[in-house]
Amino acid sequence: MKGFNSLSINRRHILRSVAIGAVSSLYAKPIRALNKSEVIVIGAGLSGLNAASILSDEGYKVTVLEADNRVGGRVKSERSLPGNPESGGTSFGPGYARLIDTIKRHGVELIDVTPIVPYFMQQELVLDQRIIPMQDWPDHPRNVLPSEAREIIPPARFFQQFLNQHNPLKTTDAWMNPENFHLDQSVHDWMHQKGCSDELINLVYNINITHGDTAKDVSILMLMFVNAFINSQRQLGLKTFGYTTKGGNMAIPEAMANSLFSEVQLNKKVVAMTTTETNGKVYCEDGSIFRADHIICSIPFPVLKNIKITPSITGPQAEAIKTLRSQKLNLLHLVPKSPFWEMDGLSPNMFTDGNAGMVVGERKGSSPEEVTSLTVWLRGPLAKKLDLMNDNDAIRTVIDAIETLRPAAKNQLEPVAYHSWFQHPYSKGDWAIWGPGQISQYGKHVANQHGQIHFCGEHTAIANRGMEGAMESGERVALEIMGLL
Repeated sequence: MKGFNSLSINRRHILRSVAIGAVSSLYAKPIRALNKSEVIVIGAGLSGLNAASILSDEGYKVTVLEADNRVGGRVKSERSLPGNPESGGTSFGPGYARLIDTIKRHGVELIDVTPIVPYFMQQELVLDQRIIPMQDWPDHPRNVLPSEAREIIPPARFFQQFLNQHNPLKTTDAWMNPENFHLDQSVHDWMHQKGCSDELINLVYNINITHGDTAKDVSILMLMFVNAFINSQRQLGLKTFGYTTKGGNMAIPEAMANSLFSEVQLNKKVVAMTTTETNGKVYCEDGSIFRADHIICSIPFPVLKNIKITPSITGPQAEAIKTLRSQKLNLLHLVPKSPFWEMDGLSPNMFTDGNAGMVVGERKGSSPEEVTSLTVWLRGPLAKKLDLMNDNDAIRTVIDAIETLRPAAKNQLEPVAYHSWFQHPYSKGDWAIWGPGQISQYGKHVANQHGQIHFCGEHTAIANRGMEGAMESGERVALEIMGLL
């Protein structure tokens, strides 16, 4: 699978021309009925749109169906706020070759986020409802970090350093190599084997958790893959930390969709699919039926498991669809009426173990010093807790927590946007989460072709994560189909 590593290619069309061999780029067939295509793509996120773009560029008739009222999937820019902060697909590295190539080809303007990174690294640490001054942390009773690491704030950074020191994966795709499947165990068990106490694991992993609900329900092998991918980006030696785009990152899928020969059909919720050895049908909630030689499905598995597929998928792939999870994540965007952090002399950023989650000052104005809005990251168990409330109560709960910690923020926070990815019916969570044992059981099967149905999406990527992983999967499935048509 090394051929799908974004670091090994610069232009998508190079890989495409190798894959299709003698197939003409002018390939075409007579136009049939409006609802008959050569390929149907379900889902207009980055993965589905990349597949559609490649196939469309090669002359295939492609129909893209999207259940939502917009394109982008889990890329979502909050355009009602200054600087268009993101509720999904926040930023991307300079080594995201497929994504950046697509951005440049479509004329979307890149914004370098490197100047704001130092400000992001400044975070106030809050444990047990108390702000812990940086100078007090090394000797604080809650600090159970090893002696050489006691100054690390927030302590979650220790986990990343610890993982980096003990990660045996040499390439980003090595997590799918059976020789590494003995590492397909929980973060908790792996850290225990490395001599870490439960108290340390809880401090460095379970607070503001990025993957899963606890250290016990996530595979360390998946996190080794994530770490290897991050390292592969750093090894490029590029001075740029990362990018966003002008108009918000939604400008990327919007540009991709606008370049297609056929307009993306929105509000097309798929409820069923059928496949034979030669074609497939897609049934939508509104009664419309679409036919094609091939179907590309980019639907996240937590959503796909509720869609009827005939004949049924069986075996490990079926179990993966039934059990693979996506990260619970809510994001609350606030506009401060005044720079209250100047009054209390602290950073606007906070890393907390309470209802305030992780607060990040967005710096999307004319200078890095300007805070344009605040984004509150609410993950794992906290997101699950807030999802039991209506949106107004959830927002009030978070704001009350911030105001309790920061009295200067009282009546200074205006909520503008709130989004729960788990409650969203077409995502049911954000990035894919592999539990202990799932990689060795299902990893090689999630992208298997089923009849004329082909699967893509970030959860099927092998060598890349996040937005680049979505692009990788869309490319793979397009090449898979071009090898058959």
